Amino acid sequence: LMVWGFRKAIRETFHTGMNGKAHVLKGLGHFYTGFGVHFLCDAFGRSVYMFTYELLKRQLARAKWTEQPSFECTNRVSTEKLSVPDRMLCAASAGMTCWALIFPADVIRSQLYAKSLMTQSSLTTRDGIELARQMVKEQGFRSLYRGVAITVARAGPVAAVVLPVYDFVLSWVSS
Repeated sequence: LMVWGFRKAIRETFHTGMNGKAHVLKGLGHFYTGFGVHFLCDAFGRSVYMFTYELLKRQLARAKWTEQPSFECTNRVSTEKLSVPDRMLCAASAGMTCWALIFPADVIRSQLYAKSLMTQSSLTTRDGIELARQMVKEQGFRSLYRGVAITVARAGPVAAVVLPVYDFVLSWVSS
């Protein structure tokens, strides 16, 4: 869906005229259709993703190697000794938490892109908010969570592979 949106933006932004030269048709704004909703999904989602992963790793390490687990930021605990399965468990939990939280915004983003393709117009973040209101009014809050189970189930294994690899590459680059 996003690929088609990009192709549509290219087509509508640059149009070849009779003389073979490219003319800007509707401007570069087409590249930013629904940017606010997209930014919310990606910035907030990745923040939750990484924060949850780091928090879970530290809590697990603290529980394994100290006597008193706590949520305080003092007394940093090294996570270097965590095993790969431990890291995978933390990563899977982080991925599932992230998607459970951002899923409604992702649904709105997808619907906004689809609506933009159907109406042949550039839609804004304000249109995304209005779309969310309309979905909730017509179909209830459940419409924002349609498909969440399979998405969260998929997020676990994906994150369980990606984040431990990220840890090992970061450790390798840092050394």
